[in-house]
Amino acid sequence: MKVFLTCYGGAHIAAILPLYETLVTRGHECHLLALTTAGEVARRAGIPHSRPIDFTDVSNPDIHRLGERLAQRHHTDGKGLSRAESIAYLGTSFLELAEDLGEDAAWRRYEQLGLNALSPVRFMRRILSELAPDVVVATTSPRMEKAALRAAFQMDVPSLCMIELFGLLEEQWLSRPDNGHVLAVSRHDVVRRMIAAGRNCVDIHMTGSPMFDPLADVSLRESGRTWRRERRVGADEKLVFWAEQPEPGDPELPRRVRAHLTEACRRNGWRLVVRLHPSSTNHANESIPDGCIHSLPDEALSHVIHACDVGVTLTSTVGWELLLCDKPVLVIRVSAYRDAVTYGEQDGALAVETLEEAEAGLMQLLTDCACANDMKRLRAQLPRPGGASDRISDLIENTVLLRRYSLEMNRTTQK
Repeated sequence: MKVFLTCYGGAHIAAILPLYETLVTRGHECHLLALTTAGEVARRAGIPHSRPIDFTDVSNPDIHRLGERLAQRHHTDGKGLSRAESIAYLGTSFLELAEDLGEDAAWRRYEQLGLNALSPVRFMRRILSELAPDVVVATTSPRMEKAALRAAFQMDVPSLCMIELFGLLEEQWLSRPDNGHVLAVSRHDVVRRMIAAGRNCVDIHMTGSPMFDPLADVSLRESGRTWRRERRVGADEKLVFWAEQPEPGDPELPRRVRAHLTEACRRNGWRLVVRLHPSSTNHANESIPDGCIHSLPDEALSHVIHACDVGVTLTSTVGWELLLCDKPVLVIRVSAYRDAVTYGEQDGALAVETLEEAEAGLMQLLTDCACANDMKRLRAQLPRPGGASDRISDLIENTVLLRRYSLEMNRTTQK
């Protein structure tokens, strides 16, 4: 079976890579189209992949003109993506919108919606026509991932969409049946919301996410202890892990949180480890405060998770990984995207509404008190990680077979 997979960076590629490896192990032929920062992650993992530039007519002057204009705003050096690749990706996507609406109207749409105005379905149709896969797999990002799912639907190619965690921001478009013939989800609240939004319950499957499969490795606890020793973190020192994400509407917010946590840790004798997001600005240009530990992108995230005593996030899916590893989590609800996540007491996470409350929240989670014990009890009730790659591989294989049978039955009926 030929499987076409596509995704962006961050949590998306983290969910795709374990699934890719499982599918290859099962004997399937896989093609990964790595979007933006996903390409660098795939390269480091030794996974063969292509990028949008490989399917783009780079000699097209309109693609270059439009892509260059957008790259001035959206391209950042140092993320493993060349400027030429950004121009090809952005120019191809915008040109299709301009062909649909006219260029002036396309720019107005872009000013309203930003890059989410771009969803190059025809571009993805051309790729799928060239590669002729038996099934298409994507995660929940808009733009090219959404375009791949819709192109597959239009071409009667079976497709699967992995909802890595919450699916709140994507709920409006995921509710449409042309965004994955089947949905693979990780949380029961997602199942309920997708059904309420109009998706057929038989198309939604509780599988867990492959990005959390590695957390089932029993050796990770020792890896966490080794990480602490190598970073000279004392056995009795409290290690606070800040999982950072970019905030496009307020780029300084992550830096303010970083500085606030640094001061809180200094006052209390804690150590702070900072993990920048892979899609953040150039890591070399970011200032990591003195005394803090910088967790580099090539370090195993799971080792850092097991090394820490408590994790802090605004909206990162790393918060869920921490919870699955039975680590206390503080959610600071100051992000413009705070309603895109549902971390809360039901998951064993402590949420605070202001940055000023963060220090008190950390003190509660790092102390043997009623709050900390309640959070630990709730975390113990969460589903354990592991096996999602195999469950989704089973689902992909069955989806292809059922879809082929359905299409064949329709052809027979039409005759």
